[in-house]
Amino acid sequence: MSFEENISTAGTIYIVDDDDSFRRSFARLLRLSDFEVRDYASAGEFLIQFSRAEKGCVLLDIRMPEPDGMELFKHLQREQVGLPVIFLTGHGDVSTAVSAIQQGAFDFLTKPVEKSHLLEVVGKAMAYSASSLVEASRQADLRKRFEQLTTTERTVLKLVVEGFPNKAIADEIGNAERTVKLHRSSLSKKLGASCTADLVRFHFEAGLK
Repeated sequence: MSFEENISTAGTIYIVDDDDSFRRSFARLLRLSDFEVRDYASAGEFLIQFSRAEKGCVLLDIRMPEPDGMELFKHLQREQVGLPVIFLTGHGDVSTAVSAIQQGAFDFLTKPVEKSHLLEVVGKAMAYSASSLVEASRQADLRKRFEQLTTTERTVLKLVVEGFPNKAIADEIGNAERTVKLHRSSLSKKLGASCTADLVRFHFEAGLK
């Protein structure tokens, strides 16, 4: 299996659909394509058993006994679960599809759907999920590095990000320019930055303001 295939098949596909025959049929198809699959007959069943620590994607029907698919989708968004959601329904229309995509759904498919097309969309969703997890891990690592900075180093970094040169930073914090250079060298080492551009990029990649 190639590296790309490893990315696309990593994680779990959660099928949430009250149509037993459809759900089992597509679960079988996805398992034959080397995906890990878990299927649920209702949104409630999914919520009880779901572990948000896992990555993957959700194949979600819209019309189900309450809570319906759209309610589950909105709940996952409020909780910032982060799993790509693919709506797969026999009751879709253009306005519903547009609304779902605008609200953040990964895709909107209407039953019956070609198996090859479903596998293509699921593969893209799984790859997106894997890349999002990598980015989240990178952000967490950067934040840990930032936590190692002293109060003065944080102040110096803030001024660097705002475009202040060393002399202006020295005037701002009341230190000698040579001392500012030492602070910059220290914080750059802690963050793994080799230049000013790295400092600015890491600052924003870590989600800091």
